[in-house]
Amino acid sequence: MIVQHGTAGKQERQAIIAEAIRNGSVATQEQLLDRLRKEGLAATQSTLSRDLAELGVRKARGQYVFAAAEETEDRRLNYADVVLRFTTCGPHMIVVNTGQGQAPGVALAIDAARDPAIVSTLAGDDTIFIATRNRRTQTVALRRLQQWFGDKHER
Repeated sequence: MIVQHGTAGKQERQAIIAEAIRNGSVATQEQLLDRLRKEGLAATQSTLSRDLAELGVRKARGQYVFAAAEETEDRRLNYADVVLRFTTCGPHMIVVNTGQGQAPGVALAIDAARDPAIVSTLAGDDTIFIATRNRRTQTVALRRLQQWFGDKHER
């Protein structure tokens, strides 16, 4: 089955693109289009270009990389306006709310920071789940989010 349009198709497509870039050397858009086709997703070159821009991907030394991984903390600060709030959910999770369509880019910036308090992120369209190991690391992660995005912690 080939998925072409809609929010679910876009999210799945962007997840596959992000995984391909994280897991190996991707040098061309054609390689990414081939990967999408193998996963049963169709995309045009212009759609792929928009996806790469939304994911914060750029080309460096002949390979596609996440721009956030190459940049300083200023990149995360650029997301301060799109992060609306964050709150704890139990001892191991933080929920971050963003503007519509902004969660993937914010999650990639968080992941690129490689903060040891943050185990992983999972992004939808406007919501990010951040997993932490325990309550102590959750507190550390909350402080880090406040540094990066401002004091938007809902208690």
